[in-house]
Amino acid sequence: MERSTPWFPCWGIKINNNNMQISKFVEKFLDIRPNNRWLLISKDAAASERHLWHVWFTMEQKYLQKSALSKNPDAEFIRIISGTQQLKTAFSRAGLNQDDEEAWLTFLPNYNKNPELLPEVSITEFTEKAQKIIYILNTTMTTKRPKPSKNGLERLGIDYSGENNSINDDLFISHIARSSFSS
Repeated sequence: MERSTPWFPCWGIKINNNNMQISKFVEKFLDIRPNNRWLLISKDAAASERHLWHVWFTMEQKYLQKSALSKNPDAEFIRIISGTQQLKTAFSRAGLNQDDEEAWLTFLPNYNKNPELLPEVSITEFTEKAQKIIYILNTTMTTKRPKPSKNGLERLGIDYSGENNSINDDLFISHIARSSFSS
């Protein structure tokens, strides 16, 4: 029997700051976030719970193996989800760009030392923290969850010429490996 993928701690947000440059919005977020395990990623960068857990697991493994390219988990997560070793490219792909109106407020749980198990994440505990961040940022929480999309493939630089109805999170998950060997 296959177990379902657990909820990944991310919350969809609608950015309501029409009069604020996205760089100022991100600066404000960086000033108020509790620590560098909280980050913002593009709405299109996340394809599914399974995709996000794969990125998270890859990131944690890189820290355990001392092969992470960034000292900060937020930057390393963005680098891996983008499929690149270059942070500038990673942030343009998975970070927020000026035209973005939606994003994922994301929390990266701590590794629980057992490589066979994903960490147990208290939805209540982190949702309260997320709601506080969302309030301070003057954004609105959405009820959406991550899903694979053509926009996501294009945003992350994934070459795909198939049919739209064939887009799935496996395409995004396989892209993660590129962060280990691409330039």
